[in-house]
Amino acid sequence: MIKKIVMSFVCFYVSSSVAMIMACPQAAPTTSPNFCSSFKAVAECHCAASLPKSMCADMQQLYKRMMAMFGSVEKACKFQHNTSTQNCIDDWNCYRNGGQSSDGALCSGTGNACQ
Repeated sequence: MIKKIVMSFVCFYVSSSVAMIMACPQAAPTTSPNFCSSFKAVAECHCAASLPKSMCADMQQLYKRMMAMFGSVEKACKFQHNTSTQNCIDDWNCYRNGGQSSDGALCSGTGNACQ
């Protein structure tokens, strides 16, 4: 009986996490003036699927946890399946560093970092 209850909880948690991830929106293109706020909202949404929401609001802490887990943006972006690896890398680079995306477009339309 306890085994059945534990298994039900695990299945509910996994299916709830998957449903939350699937409900997360896509970020605006890196060239959009709305990129920063949209990327932050998407990152928080995906984070909240596996961590308490209170741990997901600080993008610097979220980035540090991602680096501790994967070691690099490239490895983290290869692991996720919500967008292309290159789009994910461009998103993180534009959010943190500004400049240009891999195709030479200005991040957020200005080249400025989001932070």
